[in-house]
Amino acid sequence: MSWTLRVVGILVILMGSLSAASNVFPKAAGMAELLQDARKGGISSVHVIYLSPMEAQARWGDGFMRSKEYTYRFDSLPEGRDSAEAFSRVLRGHFRDDGVDLVLDARDPLVGLGGVSLVVPVLYWRFIEVIWLKWMVLAAFVVGVGVMVTRKEGRAPSVGYWLAATCIGSGMLAYFWSEPHSLRRVDGSRGCNFGISGWGVFFRSVCWFGIALLAAFLVVSLRG
Repeated sequence: MSWTLRVVGILVILMGSLSAASNVFPKAAGMAELLQDARKGGISSVHVIYLSPMEAQARWGDGFMRSKEYTYRFDSLPEGRDSAEAFSRVLRGHFRDDGVDLVLDARDPLVGLGGVSLVVPVLYWRFIEVIWLKWMVLAAFVVGVGVMVTRKEGRAPSVGYWLAATCIGSGMLAYFWSEPHSLRRVDGSRGCNFGISGWGVFFRSVCWFGIALLAAFLVVSLRG
């Protein structure tokens, strides 16, 4: 795999990680911000989610780095005890007054979060809202695994170490960086291309996990 394709693979996976983090940890907002975003036309749909008979939540955003949520609490039990439907009626009234046409749906974008997803972070690609980015991330992993299993030799003692590391997502970042030689060698030279032990694969994967985690923390903390 060429130097350029490896760099693109790293950037795509990092972008996917940041997008998923923004979606999993949306920014808390209010009704005024929701209406303002709707007037600007930056969103096409709002997810209205049932939380309890007295509470419902709206989730919206551009799906990339600016996901937001607003929890609405009723003063009294809404008609039919369906807080999501009652909240949808409230939102439709506001949108109608502002001349905004938005689709409201009851789909929870984080349904399925938990269980195996918490143990195998690579599954977080499912929570990327931007469709083209979701499939680009999946394609990067598929191509990376394909190269792993078909390459006859590498710096690690066994391809199994890389396949295991891929389960934490950052293992693929470490693989793109390290195989068949470090990306620091832009010219592709293999001089002093020392091998990588099993622990070396683990260490590189953890380092890339830390980089992705730090980037996600900065994006979630500093987003507007």
